[in-house]
Amino acid sequence: MTEKDIRIPKQKRSMEKKQKIKDAAIRLMSERGYHKTSSNEIAKEAGVSIGTFYSYFKDKKELYKELVADIYNVVLSPIDLEELPADVPVRDTVYLYISTVFRGHEYETAFQREIASLSEQSDEFREIEMQYKANLTLLFSNILGQYREELRTEDLKTASYLILTAVEAVVHDTTFHNGGKNKKAVIEELTDMIVRYLFRENF
Repeated sequence: MTEKDIRIPKQKRSMEKKQKIKDAAIRLMSERGYHKTSSNEIAKEAGVSIGTFYSYFKDKKELYKELVADIYNVVLSPIDLEELPADVPVRDTVYLYISTVFRGHEYETAFQREIASLSEQSDEFREIEMQYKANLTLLFSNILGQYREELRTEDLKTASYLILTAVEAVVHDTTFHNGGKNKKAVIEELTDMIVRYLFRENF
């Protein structure tokens, strides 16, 4: 099947059918995992023919890529740090970012756990996520640039990478394997840790 054969839904009914396929895929992949879920099973779960499935997606991996994009849009769309007023305290900005990422992981948590697992297992799957992480690193670097005079470091790109990686690791561990952790306390302490790392003085 070629790219031009893939249907781009425009009518409401067609869009709903495609969404049913995506919803079915999330349910099955969350329960069984990506590798143990077939395109045929997704089509059956969605109540469509396998031909209909392939009219919207070239294969299972293309469907997965779109699902990952959807997840990142949900998790990151509330994060618009560039729109914050200039007089917002630095700590509040960091706290807002961490809190928003935590809230984002409450959406389709089981499927997000599968995304994280696949990324750890395979460079191929990790690459699917990298474009979104690269964009976020760039955004964070630009934000830090506004505080350049107060920062301990001049390497904004590396600092952004370290912060985003640390936040992701803590959010994943707290959300996927909570074990009785106090989420509010985790957010507060992580915020303080990042602010102390970044700035010469406490804000």
